[in-house]
Amino acid sequence: MNTTNPQRPALIFDMDGVILDTEFLVRRCWHMLAAEYGLHADDLDPVFLATVGTTRVYTGEIMRAHYGADFPYEQFDRHVSRTFHAIADTEGIPVKPGARELLAWAGQAGFRIGLASSTREVTIRRELEHENLYHCFDHIVGGDRIARSKPYPDIYEAACRGLDVPPQDAFAIEDSYNGIRAAAAAGMRPVMVPDLLPPTDEMRALCHGIFPDLTAFRGFLAQQFPS
Repeated sequence: MNTTNPQRPALIFDMDGVILDTEFLVRRCWHMLAAEYGLHADDLDPVFLATVGTTRVYTGEIMRAHYGADFPYEQFDRHVSRTFHAIADTEGIPVKPGARELLAWAGQAGFRIGLASSTREVTIRRELEHENLYHCFDHIVGGDRIARSKPYPDIYEAACRGLDVPPQDAFAIEDSYNGIRAAAAAGMRPVMVPDLLPPTDEMRALCHGIFPDLTAFRGFLAQQFPS
């Protein structure tokens, strides 16, 4: 990584829906498998959206609360994972617009760059290395490294410790409500770049800023923290 500038805030990114365009693909897998597991398409999206930004464990809790304690979540989760990777291996996982450019610019400009994703670290590494983005991050925390998932602040607190930065001196770049809540609870500066979930009044109250895409956020950073 490039030499960091301690006068600049840190940038800590979520991965799914922010760096990689994975959320659409996961939702596609849910719909592909819904009938096999007795799930109804008309109420599938609200349940799926409630899980965005959380770990597999918390997703299981949400699904069992909605579909019943006997819902075979572990089997469903493994099936979704196999289907996801089969599609990803064939079609690839798109990088979100502006992500490569923002990460390259921020590294050159001396920002400390972290990643705090509910995805397991082995998957994070595989997916980011496949897109030649893994080297862009100074510190990475995966969902399997923490006890409590977003919306709890644990993962962002861990990421700030890993970068040796006070939470108030770090932006958290998120697309999900749970991620924004986690960053706010950690005392950071939450930034929302919407993906599947639109901004709400709650998000506007919690966020330092809401940007239509990462290119717009990069423009904000360049204006606020000129070289």
